[in-house]
Amino acid sequence: MSKTIMRYIPAIITLLAIASSAMAQELTLQSSESGLVVNANGLTSMTALQFTLELPEGVTIANDASMGEATDGHTLCMETLRNGNRLFILYSMNLNTFKDGELLHIPLDINNDGTAKLYNVRFADTAAISYAGAETATGINLTPAFSKSVGAIYDLCGRRVTHTGKGIYIIDGKKVVK
Repeated sequence: MSKTIMRYIPAIITLLAIASSAMAQELTLQSSESGLVVNANGLTSMTALQFTLELPEGVTIANDASMGEATDGHTLCMETLRNGNRLFILYSMNLNTFKDGELLHIPLDINNDGTAKLYNVRFADTAAISYAGAETATGINLTPAFSKSVGAIYDLCGRRVTHTGKGIYIIDGKKVVK
């Protein structure tokens, strides 16, 4: 090999390592009793991410999403786009990285069958280099039976609870102070 090519081999190996690590990141949707959970896998070198959530007609976000244990000092921004889909952005001004596990819990009111889709996923690392997520959308089927049941009790993070103590709870869709 020529000396010129030999000089670039370390840089090529580094770029391939970055590209392969970027392909290992993924977000998945999972159902919970009160909505959707967005889970992260392989984001431990990433400080920011964005994705778009498409909900079927008749399905709405019940109240604000709450961040899970996989975030570490991150800020959550949500915006409704012109087409009705929701844009989610999680970032850290201190360059904290994500952990594997639950990133977000999104409480839903489900009045219609349909599929929720996660798409337009982008990640950024500590050097502010951006990576595209998987091309295909992650989806999960929703049915009205999946929605909140009558008499269900939730804390302010959207988690279903069986016992109440002192605090504020959501009972039958209304805030109740105990």
